[in-house]
Amino acid sequence: MSITITIKVDRSIAELIEKMIKLGIAKSKNEAVNLLIEYGKAEIGKKIREEEKIEELVNKWLKEGFPYKHLDTSDLREERYG
Repeated sequence: MSITITIKVDRSIAELIEKMIKLGIAKSKNEAVNLLIEYGKAEIGKKIREEEKIEELVNKWLKEGFPYKHLDTSDLREERYG
């Protein structure tokens, strides 16, 4: 089932869509956008899984404590709190 949505895209994305059509990669803007989404979906899925794993570890450490003792984390504090 298809759902129609209206979006604004960056000029570089619009130019990419036009090139895809011009080169015959896609027959229409709709097909070009769907191709971009489909190819990008795997990368976004990977990023989401990475972020979920980080969140899971942080929550585990908050609940159970950080598994390492006596580490020098001053560089992390400096970077975070400048």
